[in-house]
Amino acid sequence: MKRRNVFKILIGLLCLILIGWGIILYQIIDQKSKSDYYGIVHEREAPSFTLTDQNGSKVSLSNFKGKVVLLFFGYTHCPDICPMTLSVLNNVVDELGDQADNVQVLFVSIDPERDTQAKLKSYIPYYNKSFIGLTGTPQEIDKVADDYNIFYSKEEVESVSGYLMGHNSSVLLIIPDGEIFLRYPQNRMDPVSIAGDIKRIL
Repeated sequence: MKRRNVFKILIGLLCLILIGWGIILYQIIDQKSKSDYYGIVHEREAPSFTLTDQNGSKVSLSNFKGKVVLLFFGYTHCPDICPMTLSVLNNVVDELGDQADNVQVLFVSIDPERDTQAKLKSYIPYYNKSFIGLTGTPQEIDKVADDYNIFYSKEEVESVSGYLMGHNSSVLLIIPDGEIFLRYPQNRMDPVSIAGDIKRIL
């Protein structure tokens, strides 16, 4: 084998090694960058959906392309977690100041039996007038919840409300290009830190 050919092979191998190390280094840096977020990185495409808002209008996730969407599944008769989470999200919006216009909070009801358009219209503005409450038929809600891996179930209790709804209580952050990027479980509900994540994204 000619010396020139050996030299070409060695150069080719060296290039492959450098490319391999470059990819590994990029992945390490990328992973470290993602670990700097307060929320838990949860990258996957956000499934599309269309539901009815508190004003009776059809609203699709695609309506908010270009914005950060904070998506939360709950219900208006919830005695604790839902009110607390909506209050946190209101504080997040306050923390964002002028950047709040680039963020939309969507509250999807997992109790369409009681959470009518009228009920949402009186409930949602209590937390923030910019928030959008969404409801639909039981089949529509089932489909959206299933697409987002949200578990919920009716739990009969002895109370005036008649029943409660057990459900996942994480907030999902969807970035402007339509990807679920971060998840905030109930042990990560600090509004300043959530707002900090959004500022980095915007």
